[in-house]
Amino acid sequence: MDITTSVAAEELGVSANTFKKLVVAGLLPDVRRRGNRTVVPAADVRALARRDTVDLEALDGPELPVLRVGPAEPVPEDPERAWIGYAAGLAPEDMYEALRGWWRCDPERVLRAGVLAVTVGPYVVAVLTGFRGAEPDGAGRYRFSARLAGFTSDLVTPVQVVRADVPGADEARRLLGRRLDSESGGPVAYVRRVASEKGQGPGAVISGPRTP
Repeated sequence: MDITTSVAAEELGVSANTFKKLVVAGLLPDVRRRGNRTVVPAADVRALARRDTVDLEALDGPELPVLRVGPAEPVPEDPERAWIGYAAGLAPEDMYEALRGWWRCDPERVLRAGVLAVTVGPYVVAVLTGFRGAEPDGAGRYRFSARLAGFTSDLVTPVQVVRADVPGADEARRLLGRRLDSESGGPVAYVRRVASEKGQGPGAVISGPRTP
């Protein structure tokens, strides 16, 4: 049975616009047009609804920076990259350039964490690790020198490519394809590990950017 994107969004607890970002980014393998409506298999949506959330306790460090992007868009005015954002069909080298900058953020927090989870909507679709530095543009944005440790080409199955030769491959495996909700007034959020006030295990505090 197929369902519309608005029904799918309701099932996942996200906005219709957020679900459409997943579609445009090529993360759902079976998307169809029915008249003037876009539909997806209900089984695929149920698979996403059952997806585990990121286990923050399994990660190193007190917080995890999260880069929130939309579907990849061309940037013809930029001679150093062809795209910005995420698309499942991008070549790895293009994906890396599209994700490593320029972002308004606190670069020291990203470098200190050593891992940057990339999400489209609430799902982790790529992971950058192996950070070697951050380059400022003079206007509060930064571009990172890092490695693309892994990415997701199909969120439903899921299909993941993890580069075992890149530092942080284990972190990428623990993150990719899982749900990681975050909120921020900018492109980068910081999800912190904190103890539950009632002693019922770990929780997460989500904060927005803190720019220098």
